[in-house]
Amino acid sequence: MKKSEYLIVGAGPVGLILSLLLAKQNKASHLLEARKKNDAHSDKRALALSYGTRLILENLGIWRLLEKKITSIQSIHTSQKNSFGRTLLSSDEYNLPALGYVLSYGDLSKALEDEISKSSLIKVSYEFKVSAIKNKKDKSILYSLTKNLPLEAPLLILADGGKNTTDLIENLKRKETSYNHTALVTKVISEIPPNNVAYERFTSMGPIALLPNGPEEFSLVWTGKDKDIQALAKNNKKIFLEKLHEHFGDRVGRFLDCKEFITFPLKKIVLEDFPKSNIVVIGNSAQTMHPVAGQGFNTGVRDAHALSKLMNESESAYIGSESFVNQYYTSRKSETKKTLFFTDSLVNIFSNDLVGLSITRGFGLSLLDNFKPIKKFLVNKMSFGR
Repeated sequence: MKKSEYLIVGAGPVGLILSLLLAKQNKASHLLEARKKNDAHSDKRALALSYGTRLILENLGIWRLLEKKITSIQSIHTSQKNSFGRTLLSSDEYNLPALGYVLSYGDLSKALEDEISKSSLIKVSYEFKVSAIKNKKDKSILYSLTKNLPLEAPLLILADGGKNTTDLIENLKRKETSYNHTALVTKVISEIPPNNVAYERFTSMGPIALLPNGPEEFSLVWTGKDKDIQALAKNNKKIFLEKLHEHFGDRVGRFLDCKEFITFPLKKIVLEDFPKSNIVVIGNSAQTMHPVAGQGFNTGVRDAHALSKLMNESESAYIGSESFVNQYYTSRKSETKKTLFFTDSLVNIFSNDLVGLSITRGFGLSLLDNFKPIKKFLVNKMSFGR
């Protein structure tokens, strides 16, 4: 193996973006993916992309390949059930082309993989099952159940969402905390089309997010207490749509149809300790957060960008060293901590159904709509993570 070749475990969007960023620096990388080739292309899950993520994808030449598949968010309407307060954010106010974008996981993966196939600096091994990871003084050694030879690199980047591989690394500790919340996701069609408007509605059953996904559909993310969302998911389509209308209100008319429900528990995961050299953990492998603010995927992309930037500024002998690893985590610590705090604050404030707090929230949303500095802070947070 060439000394300049870096190992990336996980060929999801974050790992793929990192490999392309490194290729622009003439650095070779080897992506190791457990799934079969093209498996991700059929994944219809909606991703909310920030404007900052768009800029990174534009720099890689990927954005132009996606423009026909992306739905822009021009405004965000935030309200609370049974309350007079509401806040409206518009891209025009902040001289942005959009406040965010909605795209399927599969479409993004395919565009990134197509671009990677053109690069001689990027190798991808599919159906690669990692069985062990050993950390030596100046390199990491990775073993596989499906491949005979071990792989060595001065730097191993873990970007697979923490799918069991984190357990294979000595001195890597992650703290997991349950939100005691479940998310229900699906697509819905309403009487009034999306028109590039996203909605966040806070209800006694938890926050409801509607993201425009094409000219006719919304992607729905409804999060709430485990028992409430699990009970909701047991309803047939007709009753579910009635309950959705009951909690969401009339802003998009009645809900006419929906796709199959997907539910999953919500957890917060943060890194508590990590190997001092040769290994870096990014994306959902490093931190997992509540989806209420749509920051999880974009934080992972910013991880990849920050790591590639540091690698570009470093001598080859320095990359993977104890000082290098510490410098990377230090560079990401403040933003990640603030983003987790921001997300958890939204969960605590808007998922609590106490009467007094509910009244205060409504009043606060009304005040926020007229308080431009805070609205600008929210837009910067959504767009750039700062």
